[in-house]
Amino acid sequence: MKTAFIISFILFTLVFAVGPSQVLLIEPVQQVVNDGDVVDAGLIGPGQTLSVMISSKVDTGGKYGQGGNWKNLRVENLPLGWQSTFSEYGQNLKVNIKAPADAKEGKYTLTISANDPNDVEQIGGRVVFYVNVEVKNDVIYMVVYPNTVTVQPGSPGRFTVRLTNPSSASDLFTVEGQGITGWRFKKDVYVPARGTATIFYEVVNNDEKVVPITLTAVSKSSSLIRTEKTVTLITKSNPLLDIASIKYGLLLYPPAEFLLYSTLYFISSFI
Repeated sequence: MKTAFIISFILFTLVFAVGPSQVLLIEPVQQVVNDGDVVDAGLIGPGQTLSVMISSKVDTGGKYGQGGNWKNLRVENLPLGWQSTFSEYGQNLKVNIKAPADAKEGKYTLTISANDPNDVEQIGGRVVFYVNVEVKNDVIYMVVYPNTVTVQPGSPGRFTVRLTNPSSASDLFTVEGQGITGWRFKKDVYVPARGTATIFYEVVNNDEKVVPITLTAVSKSSSLIRTEKTVTLITKSNPLLDIASIKYGLLLYPPAEFLLYSTLYFISSFI
């Protein structure tokens, strides 16, 4: 195991070896960047923050033939209303670039530079590269299942909610459920860049009725980033459902009655 790790590390170092006038880009994608290169950063939504990070290390060349280090990373220009941070010196150099919450959908180009002021370490002095990013409102997908849950009055119905974030920016989303008067559900969910997150939504209705439940997910970065789904909760009295509802709810019967209802459920499966 240790040998395999060492071999993998050596291969990684060889593949991404960096010389003068080059930088190793770590985020939003991993690649060696030359002066003048264009990088595709993918998608972000309005108000979201794109991180661009490089390794400060240059492996070859330099003043003493042993490489050197870039001293800072900076954003050279921004579209109107955008904001950015300035990197501090360290092993990795990182800038955060935030789009305005009302940013228009479209494609944008950001100019970024890695710098060794006065070319002290003789690694090229400055590398300029360009980051293309597309702003879209539709950067959150939600799947809720099952579409319909049937339970006894007073028993909780459970839905699984899965959020998928295709954006190159991580984000926090507020998930809310509406449909049952007096029953409130609200939860903040972190979804990583190009990742997913899953939560469970439980709801109780004491009345026998069919109720549409609307679930919404809204980004904390911008209200323009939102999605919603509608599912159905059916509440009705039925002895057989006391057993069947255990799949999506809680079964609240004393052990002495469990065998009887299990038998009823078994019989109902053939009806």
